[in-house]
Amino acid sequence: MRTTLSAVAIGVSLACACQLASGQTVTVTQQGNRNTSAAEQVGFPAPDLAATATITQIGDNNHVGGPGSTTGGIFQRDNRYGGALAVVEQYGTGNNAGISQDGTVGFAGPVTVTITQRGALNDATVRQNIMTSTPATVEQNGIGNVARVEQFATADSGIRATQNGNGNQLMIRQHDGTYYGPDVTQNGDGNSAWIVSESSPAAGPVITQTGTLNSVRTFQTGAWDSSMTVRQLGAGNQAEVNQFGEAHQASTDQNGSNNFTSITQGSTNWPVGGSTALVAQLGNSNTAIVRQYGDGYVANVNQTGSRNWTSIYQH
Repeated sequence: MRTTLSAVAIGVSLACACQLASGQTVTVTQQGNRNTSAAEQVGFPAPDLAATATITQIGDNNHVGGPGSTTGGIFQRDNRYGGALAVVEQYGTGNNAGISQDGTVGFAGPVTVTITQRGALNDATVRQNIMTSTPATVEQNGIGNVARVEQFATADSGIRATQNGNGNQLMIRQHDGTYYGPDVTQNGDGNSAWIVSESSPAAGPVITQTGTLNSVRTFQTGAWDSSMTVRQLGAGNQAEVNQFGEAHQASTDQNGSNNFTSITQGSTNWPVGGSTALVAQLGNSNTAIVRQYGDGYVANVNQTGSRNWTSIYQH
């Protein structure tokens, strides 16, 4: 009971220290042993107030963070336009969280971050910089999952990440993302996804991993009207997708074990039309490499069986 009371006191004291207006709310609930929480809300709110922060921890040794840092325990800075909401819920043991928002410009609408961790030893860090209306959702179920999400200019971007299983790792970074961001789902154990989209209006990668020890690495810059989709079902599959330029389409579908796909597409001549690469692998230990530099190229690779090898270079 002492822990719960002290947690509420932390929320209230931080609200008073930051001179938060009425209507900005910090609510903290902790049960268990050695839980830690922090919330800091700073700004000059307009009449349409919204900054709320909710921390719920049930279990032992949960942690949200310390105020004011990039992993900062819900630190929300300036909500002059009535935006911001950050919610952390942790139910297991040894979880850690973050959430840090900076600009939080919501135009009387939401700037929403939600971290939900239900297992044990999960870790999540979300950092957003200058936003308008930007949801970012991280949900982890299992043991030892790690997620890092960063957005910078963001505009109307959104990042969704779900990890179910054990030992999954996810790192997402956007720079000037607009409209929406990466959508990643990992089911199984030991899967990893590394995504970087520097400037990607309406073009965030969509990644689904089901199985064990699958790996995805993507990089996309420019990316007006570009898209990429990666689906992995099985074990030990690897996919690398790199796109620079505009209006490119890439899709990878791996079903089996130890398949490898590498796609690189680039051009500087938008809006001519970009290039398209479609790879489907059904079986084991297949390899597909596609390189396309320019606009209007199309590569369609279908591999069925084991130990097939395809290399395409168009320029």
